[in-house]
Amino acid sequence: MTNGLLSLSGISKTSTESLFSLARSLKNKPGRPDFLGQTAALLFFEASTRTRLSFESACYRAGLGPLVFQGGAGTSMEKGETPEDTFANVAAMGPSVMIVRGGDELALDTFARDFKIPVINAGWGKRGHPTQALLDLFTIGERRPLEGLKVVFLGDLKHSRVAGSHLELWPKFGGEVRFCGPASMLPDSGVARFANVNEALEWADVVIALRYQNERHGSGASDSKILAEIRRDFALTKEHLARIPESTLILHPGPVNHGVELDTEVYRDHRSLILDQVAHGVWLREALLRAVLKGDLQ
Repeated sequence: MTNGLLSLSGISKTSTESLFSLARSLKNKPGRPDFLGQTAALLFFEASTRTRLSFESACYRAGLGPLVFQGGAGTSMEKGETPEDTFANVAAMGPSVMIVRGGDELALDTFARDFKIPVINAGWGKRGHPTQALLDLFTIGERRPLEGLKVVFLGDLKHSRVAGSHLELWPKFGGEVRFCGPASMLPDSGVARFANVNEALEWADVVIALRYQNERHGSGASDSKILAEIRRDFALTKEHLARIPESTLILHPGPVNHGVELDTEVYRDHRSLILDQVAHGVWLREALLRAVLKGDLQ
């Protein structure tokens, strides 16, 4: 069995619901460590906190020994080894699954094809972040039915791999997704857009704020004019809280730029599910690992 998870385009609604059901079961009662003696390689060529640590936690809970590679410091990449050679060498050590985060230049699809090991995308450049989208929907589904929800993404859409994976997943549940952000930060995707956050909040059942990704914009992109535009027209502020219905759910994949795309008061509001997302990430990723290793992911 070599099937992993690179995107959500091919995963069925039934399989998604099975993952959610298993994650819910693991949330309520720890599972058996079924994979004792096996290892999982976590290759993180880009920085991560929530994704890496939740996958590492999920490995321990499932009985897998995590082999964690975080960045190039202290590794042979300091000597010039390429990410491709790093992947090949770690794969040669025989892990049962490879969990990989990296930039657009990484050929995860080629890795998945050429190696007889399942590969899980833990954040692939701007191409996608399937486990984040899965845990987001699982988190929302713990509060209200998923079918037919209206979901708006706020902020830096152009560089968001999270939004891309959501676009693959929400149609399976009849959800409608729209974007709201500065023109310079919106992809040419054909997704309907709102001109400002007030319009978006009037429409949405679920609001997902996105981090302003300064590191992907290049020099000069973090100047005060751009940040002021985000703050004025596209940020979720404490002033919005009085106008947001009690049923509206607020999410953010993290890390949060407090005072830029999101106020601290919004982060702490009772409608915010941001820390719920983090907690649910462990159970969802454990469920995914179990499904992948048992060949149950369809």
